[in-house]
Amino acid sequence: MNHELFPADTPSVETPVLRTEDELKDTIRQLAEKYDGYKDIHENYDRYPEALLGALANNPEMLDFVKGYPENDGSVTGGLTKKEKEESYPLFLQWDERWGYAAYGESCIGISGCGPTCLSMVVYALTKDDSATPDRLADYAWKQDYYVEGTGTSWSLMTEGAKAFGLQGRELSLDEGVLRSELDQGHPVICAMRAGDFTTAGHFIMIYAYDKDGFSVNDPNCIERSQKKWSYEDLSRQIKNLWSYYSE
Repeated sequence: MNHELFPADTPSVETPVLRTEDELKDTIRQLAEKYDGYKDIHENYDRYPEALLGALANNPEMLDFVKGYPENDGSVTGGLTKKEKEESYPLFLQWDERWGYAAYGESCIGISGCGPTCLSMVVYALTKDDSATPDRLADYAWKQDYYVEGTGTSWSLMTEGAKAFGLQGRELSLDEGVLRSELDQGHPVICAMRAGDFTTAGHFIMIYAYDKDGFSVNDPNCIERSQKKWSYEDLSRQIKNLWSYYSE
């Protein structure tokens, strides 16, 4: 997938907002009036799950994925690309059309699969197992009861579940020195996030590096947020829990 930012004639990515049903309908209507790409979605509003439209209202990067939803049968259509395999920490998007339509929980990976997608990124970074795609991790999480209905992916996937893919996951204290030390050792970190810059409810992101400008993250829901540097202060106020990883 091409992880270039979208052109200027599409909405920008803003801090996510939790909308009522009426507010969501109004937002999609306003987007359709301003941007041609949203017109078909607005005209066929009832063909889309409310959760998917809510995600789109917060993230214009998902537009093509959402437009393709009604005609998709939930199939997985591809593995990792040559470019992704060459990267140390490739960004996998939960709403990538290769796997995002596949079922997970009460919906699909594109809506609910941030946890398996984050763990997939970590597994690939540490083991180079190119079969450990987000759909495979989501399938494993579902079958092994790591998905909690009404809540999402259980935190236990990040420790117990990781062992099935050759990883040791360790819960960390929320401390900047500890985080930097883990990254210095080549141990990527997955964070469970509360509402804030990344989500209106719960979300998982991966932190894989830092420099003088801040921490580098892979947000499985957003290209733009994955391309900026984040200060420890901005991240720490949103982190509920975090785990570091190494290969067994």
